[in-house]
Amino acid sequence: MSEPTLSPPAGLLLLFHPEQHPVTPQEAVQALPPSALILPRVSVEIDMAEVAQQAIRSRDWSTAHRTIEQLFKTRLEPQLKQYPGYRVVYLGSSAIPLTLYLGACVHTWRQVEVIPHHHVHRTWGWHSEPGKPAARLAPGRLPSERDRTPGEAIIRVSTSHVVDPQMTLRVVPNPIAQIDIALEQPSEDAFSTLEEMQAVAGAFRQALDVLGDMFPGVQRVHLFASVQPGMAFLLGTQISPTMHPAIQTYQYTRSQEQGAFHAPAILLNRPPPPERIPLTDEALRRAQEDRAQLAADLERMKGFTLTVSRISTTSWLAQVLGAKKGLAGVAPHWMHLPTLRDTPLRNATVDLDLQSVSDSFTFSEQGAWQLDNAWLDRLARRLEDAPSRQRALRLLTLHEFAHRGPQTLTGSSSREIGRFPKVLEEIDYQADVWAMLHEYALTLLQNPREAEDVRAFFMNLVRIATNTMWAFDDGERSQTEFQIRRLNRYLIWYWQYLLLERGVGAGRETSLEFVLGLLFNRPVIELAGPNVHTHGERVFFALDRDHLNVPELATYHQGKLFRHGSRADFSLTELMARVREHDGKGVLTILRSAFEQTVR
Repeated sequence: MSEPTLSPPAGLLLLFHPEQHPVTPQEAVQALPPSALILPRVSVEIDMAEVAQQAIRSRDWSTAHRTIEQLFKTRLEPQLKQYPGYRVVYLGSSAIPLTLYLGACVHTWRQVEVIPHHHVHRTWGWHSEPGKPAARLAPGRLPSERDRTPGEAIIRVSTSHVVDPQMTLRVVPNPIAQIDIALEQPSEDAFSTLEEMQAVAGAFRQALDVLGDMFPGVQRVHLFASVQPGMAFLLGTQISPTMHPAIQTYQYTRSQEQGAFHAPAILLNRPPPPERIPLTDEALRRAQEDRAQLAADLERMKGFTLTVSRISTTSWLAQVLGAKKGLAGVAPHWMHLPTLRDTPLRNATVDLDLQSVSDSFTFSEQGAWQLDNAWLDRLARRLEDAPSRQRALRLLTLHEFAHRGPQTLTGSSSREIGRFPKVLEEIDYQADVWAMLHEYALTLLQNPREAEDVRAFFMNLVRIATNTMWAFDDGERSQTEFQIRRLNRYLIWYWQYLLLERGVGAGRETSLEFVLGLLFNRPVIELAGPNVHTHGERVFFALDRDHLNVPELATYHQGKLFRHGSRADFSLTELMARVREHDGKGVLTILRSAFEQTVR
């Protein structure tokens, strides 16, 4: 432990952060200088080796992020508050993203110090080798011209190994600024004193300050750090939550498919979610009216179940369509869906009092639908007329009732269900169709003339369903990523919309049997090209055009494979831009060009 530039502390807070190299209290004490042995000490261990290794293997850092956040709040933060005059002494060997995060949490609480693990001696402590040159920073240049261009920046820090600039440019192809901080001779045991590490940390802070001051358009800094764990901790302490932009960390890794590459890990300085804008009195009144109308519609659904229960069949399709309509040739898996009576509808109600729900809506243990005011307002922005909103809420509740039948997709079984996107894609599609056909049957009872033109009726249902989906996504708008499963759901239903729009062709009337034939065959359509990454056990496309590889849209239609690349009348780059803007009409318009080249 070295302390020529630090004021004397009241005590020491030994912070153990093991992974590659465990550290015992005895080893930590042996690494302290004699002058520090008289100081009172407390110890905190943040041991998450298994979680870190799982994150490195899976490249999904969401669990590791949540774990270290919780460990900081429950173990380290209370000690920092209890002992404000103690100096933090870091002894760790954990993954760089986690160490950066932990350093950022400590930030400016107090002075910090590092005791490194020496790779050659395999001990904890500082070692001076005779004849070994000091760890000096290589000459570097900081940007000197102000640039307001929106974009992203790169900082590369090389103290243990050299970060290859070309590898980082594969991740961020067009940065508006690049800054390199490197030792003249990087190595695992490059540092002999704390002062040498502090010089690198100071250069990193200066680089962040320059980006914050000279590049106000920087939305994210991509930090590629090949550094020692103690160095990573010091780098993290330099990050200001108020002065610096978001910082994306990376884990250097290898795979047989991709070779060596930098995988995105934890995002530091994540912008806080925007504050909710207070709803107008008109929006609150409209939300309450929509709840009341849904309550009335649930009672109408209950009446429907009594009517169709007189039909001597257990088939939901027969109850919805009649025993002879469109049932021939229906795949067996459709027959396993429940009748409406076999769902929780019987005792379902609508909570007219609760107006704030964290997940937009929920179905309580007491069987009450609870709808959030803000989500109802987003739905109203998508569907301005009351009849469309009422239909949207019926479709939503019917969809959820289908999940709570044999599909058994409930709150408990759906935890981390995002790990299975293909399974969930099929489950959602079946629930969508089940809901639409029940809405068709309900309409025939209430207002049969409205359903006479089955083609127009189901096109309208698809329009309402996709706008309802967008209303959910509007609450989590991201300019950088979009969940692949949700994008596939939009592509599937927009393709079905185009098939319905085309109809049977030749000016002939589109029959119910034709519509059923479309609905019972889920379109096979998939997009490729955007970079793929995972977090929270979910798979996402990167939305920015800089992370777009060779873009293609593939469909499998009537036994034939169709592949659509970008062309004058079909821009996949523009398609992703429309997704980024949540522009459903724009997505449909662009998709129509590929459709016309596929369905002739």
